[in-house]
Amino acid sequence: MKLDIHIHSCYSDGVNTPKEIVKQAKKIGLDGIAITDHDEIKGSIAASKYNSGDFIVIPGVEISAKEGHINCLGATPVMEQYLPSEEVIERIHEGGGIAIAVHPYDRFRMGVGDLVYKLKFDAIETHNGHTLASTRDMKQVAKEIKLPQVGGSDAHCLGEIGNICVEVDNDPIESILKGNIKIVTKTKPKIWMNYIGSKMARLI
Repeated sequence: MKLDIHIHSCYSDGVNTPKEIVKQAKKIGLDGIAITDHDEIKGSIAASKYNSGDFIVIPGVEISAKEGHINCLGATPVMEQYLPSEEVIERIHEGGGIAIAVHPYDRFRMGVGDLVYKLKFDAIETHNGHTLASTRDMKQVAKEIKLPQVGGSDAHCLGEIGNICVEVDNDPIESILKGNIKIVTKTKPKIWMNYIGSKMARLI
């Protein structure tokens, strides 16, 4: 199965509705998605009604911890912003989800940095559609910490969906935990132009 597990909707800083996102994902041949809005679960919940036998919607949310952003997949916990990362991870696990360090060395987008070496993350995002230049060699970091690697488009508009995906077995969460993942990338468009163009289209 081919999934984009890092997408933002209009419920946070994305452009499109969950319905539009699902329609686009199906159009480009994806088998599922996760909407991971910033500190907001409404988009993920709205998308869940499109979960079907041939299309998976994984519950998700991108949580703003004190030290940076952490994606939760497999659950939609509600918690305060800027809690310590260690507590966020604990609460994700208590809620049945997995904790992913997203864009960890992107200083402009609040990565958790070297906490990937210290805390009990379940996976690390080594490929991100909006991180043009990381301050660290992500392949080397992943090798050192021995965590499964994932990727996601971090899409904020329809044109970005599917730019970075993962191929997994029938159970996406279990596949991530076991490291049974293949990261699939395609040539990235001018992402910010896509995003700004979509924003402008909404205003016209």
